[in-house]
Amino acid sequence: MRRAHFEHLRPVCPACRMRQVDSPLSLGGEVVETDGRISAGELRCSEPGCGRSFPLIAGVPILVPEPDAWIAANAHLILMREDLHWSALDRIAAASGPDAGVSIVRQQQASYAFDHYGDLTASADDADGFPPEETGVRACLGAALDRLPAFSGPALDIGCAVGRTSFDLAAASDDGLVLGIDVNWPLLAIARHVIDSGRVHYPHRLVGMRYELHDFPVMFPGEERVDFWIADALALPFASDSFAVVTAFNVLDCVPDPARMLAEASRVSQAEGGVAISTPFDWASHATPPQSWLDGPAALDALVEALNQTAAREGRKVLNPSAPGVDIDWTVRLHDRATMSYRTRLVTFKPH
Repeated sequence: MRRAHFEHLRPVCPACRMRQVDSPLSLGGEVVETDGRISAGELRCSEPGCGRSFPLIAGVPILVPEPDAWIAANAHLILMREDLHWSALDRIAAASGPDAGVSIVRQQQASYAFDHYGDLTASADDADGFPPEETGVRACLGAALDRLPAFSGPALDIGCAVGRTSFDLAAASDDGLVLGIDVNWPLLAIARHVIDSGRVHYPHRLVGMRYELHDFPVMFPGEERVDFWIADALALPFASDSFAVVTAFNVLDCVPDPARMLAEASRVSQAEGGVAISTPFDWASHATPPQSWLDGPAALDALVEALNQTAAREGRKVLNPSAPGVDIDWTVRLHDRATMSYRTRLVTFKPH
């Protein structure tokens, strides 16, 4: 965790946020800090009735309402060894089989990392026939920035995954901190690796269970203004009006309560700032209960309108569309011989 992000963004307790209370967090425990980067310690809630502490693990603050439950569910991922030679990891994955956790994690890392960083290594005439300019998340961000006002303040990238959109947000602004948040440790680890080592490092899937290592140096403009935390999109650990820009690409259909996520994005955004949300309406019951599914753009528009009516009655910001919604083609590379294509709906707002 960069100290500058902690001091400027002043995170609040996510558990108290569930009760709509902003309880500041203080840094404590056995703090380990080098050159403005805090690698160990804990963030403590100041609310007497709460008293929760949120640990920093490998420099990443775990800012979710129930940190111990999250740690218990993700302990095997946090403890995955990073010093194994590539060939040893290949052998472990092969012996475990395609349905084992290690293989599922590698497949996800491969698809997300290529979507975010494939343009840095691929070319239009690559053998896999997948031109890097077709990758979806950066095209979605570019379309969003075209529809949002210019910004100079802090930006929040909800569901940042492996982090390229956070770096792009920093490059789109001459100043201002950018924070990427996610709850997926293996994906966030790739993003953290970039700011910790200056290198992109991920398994690139060839076909079946065959992978090769992609590892290369990178330099992104404004990288020193970017940080990555574990945080919950339904209980954003920030006071209201904290961010000039808030983005959340293909996150809405990955949370238990889409309405709450939209309300949280609106709450932490600054008036006259910008909010960008995209979703392919690709729902799954393990992530979102069926009664909360939205069946298309009209249903999303209706949900936003209902949230705005409630916000207006309560004297809170409403999400005014900054441009008509638009469909963005998004193609995900699975391996050399397979891609998955869909349309994601991008909506942008100017909170007021």
